[in-house]
Amino acid sequence: MANTAGNSLSIFSLLDALRRRKFIVIIPVILLTIGFSVFAHFQQDRYRATATIAAEQTTPPEYLRHVAPPALDIRDHLWTVREVLFSDAVLAEAAKATNKYRNHQGTFTPAQIEQFRLELSSQADFIKLDSEHTFFLTYDSQDPREAMEVTNTLADAFVKNASAKNEHKTVEAAKVIDDQLDALNKRIEDQSKQIHEYKTKEVRALPDHIDDNYRGIESTKEQIQDRETKITEEQAKKASISQLIADLEAKGVKDQPMVHERTPDEIKLDELRAHLSDLQTRFTAQHPEVVAIKHQIADLEHAIESQPKKGRSDPSPTYVRYSELKSELDASGQRIAGYQNDIQKLRAQLETYNHQLDATPQHERVIEDMNRELKVGESQFHALLDKKLDNSLAQGFEKSDTGIAFAVSEPASLPQSPYSPQRARLILMGLAGGLGLGLVLAFVLEQNDTTFATIDDFQAFTTLPVAGVVPNIALGKKEKLTNPVVTFADPDSVAAEQYRILAMKVQQQCDATQSRVVMITSAAGGEGKSLTALNLAAALSAATDGRVLLIDADMRKPRVGEYLRFPVSYERGFYNLLVQGDGPRENYIEQINKLFVIPGGVAQANPVAALSSPRARTLFEALKKDFTYVVVDAPPVLPIADTHILSGLVDKVLFVVRARQTPRELFQHALEGFDANNLLGAVLNDVDYQRSRYAYAYEYYKKTA
Repeated sequence: MANTAGNSLSIFSLLDALRRRKFIVIIPVILLTIGFSVFAHFQQDRYRATATIAAEQTTPPEYLRHVAPPALDIRDHLWTVREVLFSDAVLAEAAKATNKYRNHQGTFTPAQIEQFRLELSSQADFIKLDSEHTFFLTYDSQDPREAMEVTNTLADAFVKNASAKNEHKTVEAAKVIDDQLDALNKRIEDQSKQIHEYKTKEVRALPDHIDDNYRGIESTKEQIQDRETKITEEQAKKASISQLIADLEAKGVKDQPMVHERTPDEIKLDELRAHLSDLQTRFTAQHPEVVAIKHQIADLEHAIESQPKKGRSDPSPTYVRYSELKSELDASGQRIAGYQNDIQKLRAQLETYNHQLDATPQHERVIEDMNRELKVGESQFHALLDKKLDNSLAQGFEKSDTGIAFAVSEPASLPQSPYSPQRARLILMGLAGGLGLGLVLAFVLEQNDTTFATIDDFQAFTTLPVAGVVPNIALGKKEKLTNPVVTFADPDSVAAEQYRILAMKVQQQCDATQSRVVMITSAAGGEGKSLTALNLAAALSAATDGRVLLIDADMRKPRVGEYLRFPVSYERGFYNLLVQGDGPRENYIEQINKLFVIPGGVAQANPVAALSSPRARTLFEALKKDFTYVVVDAPPVLPIADTHILSGLVDKVLFVVRARQTPRELFQHALEGFDANNLLGAVLNDVDYQRSRYAYAYEYYKKTA
């Protein structure tokens, strides 16, 4: 039944919210205003004295006017002004004028000077610009005479020390510039040396050798490919020799042994010949190693021929061929191993080339950074040279009696009135702060308020029809009502008229649906359901010729008898009728005017059992026959289960919602336990019409009623 429509924001709603939350706004205003007033009252008076200091630039001689400084602007010299004012000499002289150190003998300690410096720094507007040629010096104190004397002492000491400062400023600047030039020159030399050493160390990886690296990579790849080709050829040759050897072994070449006694020189000769064969595959005939091996072979052959021959048997040609093939097979394996070793070395060389090529950008950035730092140092060096030239010119200015001269144009006078505290401003700040805090609190409370203020708020939240809108009882003709049952006590009031309208709507809907019993309930207690049930029943009894019965079914907190103000026997209440209803029902019914009432009795046990008994349903069926309308004042929905049981015994349910009290979430949760077809509607109770947009219509009715 609920929707998401919210309340519209308007000037009327804002004013209404401020009216309702006026105490939330007023209380912070009063508290903060009082607090700020008390704070301002206990603040001690402080006096401020002000002295005016003027600056004038002297005219340089004719021969220096082409390099003379621009027109004087005191803002360009504020740092120098502060440096002189906060110097130890000026502060020591000014401190003697204060009441604290007026009788001080001897020199001040660094701690005392620093304390006085912090005191001056903490004061607002201690140095304040007036124009391009003047500025103010101020000092605050609780003693007006102390403020005047300290300010004048500060001004006189500043003028005296500013002149001495200018005399030594240029000499000190020249020394600083010379020291900076020496340090910068040494740094430039170190940077140049560092660049040279770096280039020497990484010479092959520098951008200048990138083409050489590319060529080295290509050459190395070609050599690797050549060695791989030779390995392939040797492997094919080795496979062919192995096949021939296998064929000879299959023919039984090993079965023809040869008795052959070889000398050590012959064995060495065979090894040299195999090594020569390997070298010839790798190098040319003019290679030094090939030539040296050939000489060794020739010498060894000559030595073998000169040795006496030992007897031996000559092998068969097949076995000789077998031996040659075995020698070629061994030589081929040695050549393959040599090629593989060459490939490993070439790949290592290729990796070195690639690493140098990959590192080239990094080395290039490092060299660029070094060159950049070198250029920055060189530019700083030239700038310092220019400053040195300017300093030499400044020395010329000083020798020519040129520069800035300071003078006290207007000494401080005795303050006649305190400078602070500004009590009126503090009180206004408290007033404004309290008002702001109050408005914020009111806004936060209003934003978190989920209750219904008007019928528009209620209809925007739920589709449940509004059966009636009852204004605040105070809108009646009488200022003070002795009986809240306005249908009896003040029948001409707006509230009584609204109850009669509600009774008419209830009567029409009940007649249309053949309903007789209407239950009045609310989401929680304190929403005016009992008073609404009583006034509705009274209005129905006056509007119909039939009999109307009001049952106070709230057996936990019965209120109907209290509102009607007639004595009630707790032994003849609704609870007693349910539990002990053996006698005539007329003994439990009271009558006031045309309205019949069964007051609520005090339950001796949990009333849920009594309401759930068959006797309760039988009782309600009998009451439907005896009375035209039966109005049941039921307990609130959420705290207990009584209302849910009663909803099964009645025909219709009417909800009471109290304006500015019933939360929307609570109301929505209460509706979830009821069948929508049994809901007759809702009564918006205790609405403040006097402040609403409909106030004029009700005020007109009051005047003409």
